[in-house]
Amino acid sequence: MSINYFTDVDPWSEEGRKEESLPVALGNSIHTTADSAGNNGTSDVSNNLNLFNELNTASSMMDSMLGSVEPIVDSGWGNYNSSSIIANNKLDLSTTTKDLNKLKLTPNTNSEQIDEYESESNEEDLVKPAEVKVWSDEEIKSFNPLSLKNSLDGISITVKEIPEKQGLVFKHINYLISHTLKFGSEYNIPESKKRPSNEDENITKVIRRYSDFAWLVEVLWKKYPFRLIPELPPKKFTSSSNDVVFLQKRRRGLQRFLYQLCKHPILSKENLVVMFLTVPNDFSNWKKFANIELNEEFDGVRLNLARRFKLDVSDIMKGLKDEESDFDDIDNEDNYEGRTDPLLKTRNELVINSINQLWNESPMNYKDKNFITNVAKMNDNLTRLAETWSKIYVLVERIERRELALSVDHQRFSNLLESLSKVDGEVFNMEDILNTKSGRANNEIHNMSIINSIMGQISKFFVNSKKLKEEEVQIINNDVFESFKRFQDYYISLHFLIERLMNFKLETEKEIQSLLQRIIRAIEKIKQCRSRSDIKGSEFERHVDILTESMDKLNMFISKIILVKTSFANELKLFQKVKYLLSEIFQDWFEQRSKYSEIQDGYVQRLMDDLRDMPLGT
Repeated sequence: MSINYFTDVDPWSEEGRKEESLPVALGNSIHTTADSAGNNGTSDVSNNLNLFNELNTASSMMDSMLGSVEPIVDSGWGNYNSSSIIANNKLDLSTTTKDLNKLKLTPNTNSEQIDEYESESNEEDLVKPAEVKVWSDEEIKSFNPLSLKNSLDGISITVKEIPEKQGLVFKHINYLISHTLKFGSEYNIPESKKRPSNEDENITKVIRRYSDFAWLVEVLWKKYPFRLIPELPPKKFTSSSNDVVFLQKRRRGLQRFLYQLCKHPILSKENLVVMFLTVPNDFSNWKKFANIELNEEFDGVRLNLARRFKLDVSDIMKGLKDEESDFDDIDNEDNYEGRTDPLLKTRNELVINSINQLWNESPMNYKDKNFITNVAKMNDNLTRLAETWSKIYVLVERIERRELALSVDHQRFSNLLESLSKVDGEVFNMEDILNTKSGRANNEIHNMSIINSIMGQISKFFVNSKKLKEEEVQIINNDVFESFKRFQDYYISLHFLIERLMNFKLETEKEIQSLLQRIIRAIEKIKQCRSRSDIKGSEFERHVDILTESMDKLNMFISKIILVKTSFANELKLFQKVKYLLSEIFQDWFEQRSKYSEIQDGYVQRLMDDLRDMPLGT
């Protein structure tokens, strides 16, 4: 069945040549022929030549079927939804960090001391509490970003538009989500909510609005800011939200969003995602009454830190310990003389240096101090990849567009050939002029009939070729080009994950330096209180409380940074598998081209068999 999406300008017209950069001479020759044919009054030929203006074009068909990807250059990342979310949620980091040179490692501390201390501290492994969602290698190994035919996860998700609802002021579009996902009993989904009645028991269907998708992605940004969160298509493009092309782009973008979301080992298990995919149609009402937890994934999680991150204030806290204190036991001396162990001071300088170097440490090997440098380099390369990939997509789209435009000319050729068959019999009819009924004349008439009959087969060949190309483009559009965009979606997700990571780095560096300042000031105040007898006990206790609270917050920040970097490393392991989308994309593209080329070759071969029967007059 042919596809009628043609609404745009003819690519062979003057306007169309500007859009497609076609040779001017070729276009001029076409229009010149059409004009001369019309002036000569050959009505059938003229009418068919007018198809150059009357037939809808392949260029517009591709516009309605495909969503072009604009090259990402310079600030091109700002065109995405995620950029707006970051801008709306980004903390104010403009405060200038104070000079903290005294917190740095002193120049006369040698590297052997650092190596010895770090080697010693490496003996303590990080112990992660049970409540932290830590991936196993099996979970990462099971991740497969490929489509259903190349994946064993059985995930199938479709998003379809359903008729618009008329609101009091505006219309809005609803989306029917159908999926094959199964969720365990731990999500406590009532049977009535698992699937609508009288439906296929293997398929769950729910109805959502775009605003529900927007709510979900913002919730995910709050709870899982350091995961690969899929990119949500914008609410509006440059055209009207009622535009058919725009609505198709948005529907497909929503489908890819859900597909990537449900592939993720952590996000797919989030209770809010499960509810989004299972709660029946009144999701807005569910959100009003649901008890929704929006804490960040790693908020409040404490790790058993390695020794290189533990400040030793045991000499300050002598005689103040209780059973619940986190500080190490030391000699239980009754009086304090204000002495400071030089080795203890050097050790704390090493600890502060380790804390200052925390962001530079690789989550895989703390001795590698190039983590941030490597992440920044990766992001630069990601921008170049994005720019190159978007240009590749545009070229591939253009290849298909031009081949489809050529197939429209096949239809035009077929129509012209039919017109030729109608008029050539009259031109080559000898009876009216020569007034002869000889056997030769009858033979010539018969040969003309055979020629016209086989030209009819040629005409059918070009009609079938056009239909075949339309079918091929439809398949490539639904499958191959969506795979192109899935690859794009993943690198967009990685870019904005890196951006969130770098924003978090700026925030925590500022907070950690502020906490270190408070700790040093509190230590100095406690020393002064111990050395003076006129200081009140309440003043002394206040500084001790400041010290313990600041050290606790510092440990929490360090714990979160370690968890965030480990999470980022796991996300990168996931992203490594995205490269296999490239294999799937080009395999599928050329598989479809090969399939339809073989069918086309069959058409050509059958036509050649008929062409061999055309008389040559010898």
